Amino acid sequence: MAYHLIGKYVRVHLYSHAGHMLGSLTGRVADISLDVEVAPGMKKDLAYVVDIETGGDEPYRNSNGVENEAWFAVQDLEIIEKDQPRFFPN
Repeated sequence: MAYHLIGKYVRVHLYSHAGHMLGSLTGRVADISLDVEVAPGMKKDLAYVVDIETGGDEPYRNSNGVENEAWFAVQDLEIIEKDQPRFFPN
């Protein structure tokens, strides 16, 4: 189960509908929802990420216009240590 993610800091990798990576943001997982139908016949596990930081001056806004929180697919998350440098895996 994905419930172990609650409270963890994560990097969310953002992709276009065509599958191209657009960038990433960081935040903290506040909730998990399993087996959510995101399109007809397509289900995913989702994480509700709060305290989102984009690295830019503009806050992240979800599709409802709410700042710095949104649902993301668990498969697009990477657990990070908040104040540790990022090392790239080989």
